[in-house]
Amino acid sequence: MQERPGQIGDYWLSQRPGSKQWCRTWFDRTTRQTKRASLGTSDFQEGKLKLWEWFARYGRIDQQQPQDAPLAMVLVRYWERHARTLPSAEFAKIALRYWTEFWGEATVSEVTAARQREFVASLQGKSPGYIKRILTVGKAALNHAYKEGEIASVPYILPGEDGQARDRVLTVAESAALWLSTTQPHERMMLALLYGTLARPEAALDIERSFVDTDRWLLTQNPPGRKQTRKYRPVVPVAHFLRAPLLAAPDGPLVQWRGQAISSFKTAWRGLRRRAELGDEVVSKTIRHTMATELRAAGVPEAEIQGFLGHRAYGGRTEVYAKYRPDFLGQAVGVIDGYMSRVRASCVLVLLILASQPTVTD
Repeated sequence: MQERPGQIGDYWLSQRPGSKQWCRTWFDRTTRQTKRASLGTSDFQEGKLKLWEWFARYGRIDQQQPQDAPLAMVLVRYWERHARTLPSAEFAKIALRYWTEFWGEATVSEVTAARQREFVASLQGKSPGYIKRILTVGKAALNHAYKEGEIASVPYILPGEDGQARDRVLTVAESAALWLSTTQPHERMMLALLYGTLARPEAALDIERSFVDTDRWLLTQNPPGRKQTRKYRPVVPVAHFLRAPLLAAPDGPLVQWRGQAISSFKTAWRGLRRRAELGDEVVSKTIRHTMATELRAAGVPEAEIQGFLGHRAYGGRTEVYAKYRPDFLGQAVGVIDGYMSRVRASCVLVLLILASQPTVTD
């Protein structure tokens, strides 16, 4: 039987007699009638796109063989039904776009190892770690379709290569340079959170004043209602150097500009880095690596380091109740405060040296 225009599943495109508008069309087995719903366009390609968008959200797909399943539909349905609600939705959208642009109208069966290597080659210029994440999103989309019973089997997806570990850490003098380069309150608060909590930058931007328990001096990094992911956001004790800034902070996001939350710190970070005369290899996450290195060098127990980094040092009820112990992550807090005291001393020394230099006049 000849395929109907734009057909996907049990739906296709058609036009009512005397009308140029394309309709979503299907056969209602209950009434044994062909039914239509207008898509609001007379352009065939736009009508096809709207039909796909509708089907991705609401259509039903019975188990298909890989050679019959369009990969594009697998990717679109994954986005509409799952990925758009994930904390990593922004990257998932980018990765799915790369998949869609390369594979076009390919079926699932065409996702062979050889073609995947061509896909990886098309991403030349991106880091191995970034490419691996793109491959992982496509794999998740295929596995989601398989678990939903929409495709009979899924192809093996190349694992990709791990990116090189960032081994760059800051010296005390470099950390002091960053502090001395701050010009705005939100820059100082961001640095205080990164150094004091070892939070990932994106997590630090989500922390609000209400997340701070000043009775026990605990800080919750994960916003209420946000589902924890593999990048776990822990509860950590508040270092002594961080308490005064937190007490003085207004309600709402701790890192804010003119009373509003900040979605990204990248522009501000580049300015800080430039003023501190640090290289491009120093990213905001370098602070997290720096402090983790300090904790290890000071002999802090691995469980405490994992607790601060959100690597799930504890499990089950132990993790739930550990934060109420008086010594919760205590050694780690001591090392953090000690490091920040050295940074402060370095800042003072730099300021004294600058103040002692003679003023140059014309």
